[in-house]
Amino acid sequence: MIPTLPQWITDLDARAERHESEKDGVRMVWRMWGEGEPLLLLHGGSGSWMHWARNIGPLSARYRLIVPDLPGFGASDPFQTRSLPDYSGKVAHGLREIEGGPVRIAGFSFGSVIGLGLRGHGITGPDYVMIGSPGLGKVHPVTDQLMKWRGLAPEDRFAAHRNNVAVLMLGQPSAVTDEAAAIQMAHAERATGRYRGIFHGLRWRDLVDHRDGKLTVLYGDRDALCWRHIPDREAFVATLNRETEFAVLPGMGHWLAYEAADAVNARLLAL
Repeated sequence: MIPTLPQWITDLDARAERHESEKDGVRMVWRMWGEGEPLLLLHGGSGSWMHWARNIGPLSARYRLIVPDLPGFGASDPFQTRSLPDYSGKVAHGLREIEGGPVRIAGFSFGSVIGLGLRGHGITGPDYVMIGSPGLGKVHPVTDQLMKWRGLAPEDRFAAHRNNVAVLMLGQPSAVTDEAAAIQMAHAERATGRYRGIFHGLRWRDLVDHRDGKLTVLYGDRDALCWRHIPDREAFVATLNRETEFAVLPGMGHWLAYEAADAVNARLLAL
């Protein structure tokens, strides 16, 4: 039997307040939990709100969490672009319908870059947290280690997703569970967006070097995409003209919000 999403994730989804936004014919699905200061959580590529599943319960005790499925992923509509302002504009439009004032932002991987583009649409806030970001430096390719799953029998398809979550997302073999693979499978098989070109030509210093609040950058030292280039990223962040924190979590992989949920929650609750 192929494992499915656990009941606790289904129950978490059922407790969410929902909103749908639309701009230029592209519909986005948003979920909200909790009350208090707003905190926007942006998921990674080929993901959905479930990238934050282990964070929503603890964080919603302090924050009003605003968690979209980004365009091209999850329950949101397909959308193709190579323009960060174009993509971030869809997100900014929906966010303004939900929250009109400043908002803290935490972005994972792809989402950490999309969130940087929100400032160009007038979205500001006291803190910006980048988790496992492919931005700020070089990326180590891992595509040759990933298994293709399309067209496979169900059991082989799940095995491919289990391999891929192990190779790309997690640092500890013990973290590669049926639950993690089921989330990966649910994400990958709903994703319609491919946005590699959206990062080309970006001026990273212009995007992150401003004085609006504190910038926190988190990586796992086993991050499949960035582990070789973490020292270069740390050196770059140290040159920025703003308050910054750079931290590396030992033994952890790319998907820190899941694998190192307690550490990530503690940092976000302490903002």
